[in-house]
Amino acid sequence: MVWAAPPGWEELPPTSMRLANFGVGAEGECYLTVLGGSGGGVVSNVNRWREQMGLAGMSVEEVGALPKVSLLGQEAYLLELEGAFTGMGTEPREGWAMRGAILGSDRFTIFVKFTGPRDVVAIEAESFDAFCDSITLHESAPSAQSGSSSSHGASGGIGWDAPAEWKVEAGDGMRLVTFRRGEVECYLTVLGGDGGGVVGNIQRWVSQLGLTPPSAAEVAALPTVRVLGVESPLLEATGEFSGMGSASPVPDTTLFGIVCVLKDRAIFVKMLGPSAQVSAERERFAAFVASMHLEEDDH
Repeated sequence: MVWAAPPGWEELPPTSMRLANFGVGAEGECYLTVLGGSGGGVVSNVNRWREQMGLAGMSVEEVGALPKVSLLGQEAYLLELEGAFTGMGTEPREGWAMRGAILGSDRFTIFVKFTGPRDVVAIEAESFDAFCDSITLHESAPSAQSGSSSSHGASGGIGWDAPAEWKVEAGDGMRLVTFRRGEVECYLTVLGGDGGGVVGNIQRWVSQLGLTPPSAAEVAALPTVRVLGVESPLLEATGEFSGMGSASPVPDTTLFGIVCVLKDRAIFVKMLGPSAQVSAERERFAAFVASMHLEEDDH
């Protein structure tokens, strides 16, 4: 993602959870966070933020009626709150305010949150909205060369050699690239920070198959594969898949999933489809993952 920082906002180093991080005045702060999946859901996050301001929760209907702000070219829920702010173990700070935006989907959830003294947040309201509107995806189109047993491609500073049998598609949303063969799809996603963590993402994938999510210890016991120089857990599971807007659970669906966490980003490789077809792609999936490498990043 790229964005335009408003005048007077001091850009601070990102953290494991904050893709963008700003200081505004002596006490104000604004940051951008992206989590894989629903991130806990819009309603629960709205009410979590309201609780931080000492306010009562809202119903689903009330959340649905919230005003909107442009974020990533879509309409995000906008919160404008005032109260006694309590965050990260601090004592309640009277006379504070929060302006926040939440954009949710099945694949990722984006949070932009500004907190500070009431007058600071009020003065920076237009700058906050402009910052949200400026956030876009900066992508390089995947390239491919045909005529061999594999095709080279690259996007977002990551390169790969994809099996010639896989049909390549351009990136979509948070996906750098998507491949298809028959009813099977395999895609590569990159998120800032740890992307929600290894355990949380694997638990979410297992839940999508209608299975009981594994414990942290069970995740730690999963087999690993080496991705971009990092030993990364490999999930292989079969169940009734629900997600990505499917009208009803799809039985006998197999998922191969890998979570690779680097210093500054998290890489996800996920293959999904009918069990027999996914099993037939096992060796090609392994070869694709083994071929992944970091390329020169121009942004």
